Amino acid sequence: MLAAGVFLLLILLFEHRGGVIWARLRTYVKIAVPVYAIFGLIDRLYQYYRFGSFTNTYVTIFARECHRLDPTLPPNYPWETPFHIGFLGPLMTPEKSIFLFDPLLVLSILISMLTWKRFSPQVKAYVLTAFLLLLAYISFYAKYTVWSGDFAWGDRYVSTAAELAAFISVPLLLQYRLQLGRLAWCAGIGLIALSTCIQIASLAFWLPLEIYQMETLGHPTFVIALRFKNIVAFALGKMDQWGLTNHAMMEDDWDYVHITTWNFLPFLLRRVHEAPAWVVRITFLVWGISIAAFAATFWQLARVAGLNIEGQDTQ
Repeated sequence: MLAAGVFLLLILLFEHRGGVIWARLRTYVKIAVPVYAIFGLIDRLYQYYRFGSFTNTYVTIFARECHRLDPTLPPNYPWETPFHIGFLGPLMTPEKSIFLFDPLLVLSILISMLTWKRFSPQVKAYVLTAFLLLLAYISFYAKYTVWSGDFAWGDRYVSTAAELAAFISVPLLLQYRLQLGRLAWCAGIGLIALSTCIQIASLAFWLPLEIYQMETLGHPTFVIALRFKNIVAFALGKMDQWGLTNHAMMEDDWDYVHITTWNFLPFLLRRVHEAPAWVVRITFLVWGISIAAFAATFWQLARVAGLNIEGQDTQ
């Protein structure tokens, strides 16, 4: 809600001056505030129905119950993490850095720095709003007891905001390819390829795998590199020889089954041994056809985009 308001305000600031802005703001307030108020009331009614309070959320109850069970917790739990640790963590740590899990963020920043003056007011407003939203999320969760999002691939608390800031990088790269030059274009393609590999790797195994491994490997751990190492080790059947298994994986049958196979439905069905063999075979067939269809579609889109870019180059 706030991000949408900031986005519209920035467009007005980039496009207009003076009285026009105030006139548009008054119109926006007349329309938006009643809508926000209605949905805000619905949210508060839900909180009251669920937790018995119009002003609090479940976090208050969570903190109270945790203090009751463990009186040694800090008085400000669950907001006891030093701000600088929770703020720098999503930016710099090898286990949760948004730049490692979403390399397209780097591309968004690079293109914005090089071609900012060429952006339309709408694009400028989107880029600023996206990064302000990302900053707000990082700052809000910086003092939370598990600022990192705990069991997640990357920092789950800021993942949506990070993706909003990263998604625009590819369209901008295609739009401003000629202005950026060959070096920036090659760097952009490299970042896109790297991001694609990381996203595919994120699906290869169930996400707790590296979290369990870090119980014996220790901290800090470069999670992205560990995931690729796990992929190679599993493909070669060397998980044990490379020291990538530990007792935590064996304590729960559910965890053990899901961690010791590729994290895709056909492989999970085959590994769990609950589905009939014919269901597994059909699932593999549908999965393979879907991948082939996606590859063909992607190839066609890439070919069309390449032709369009070549046409721009010759103009």
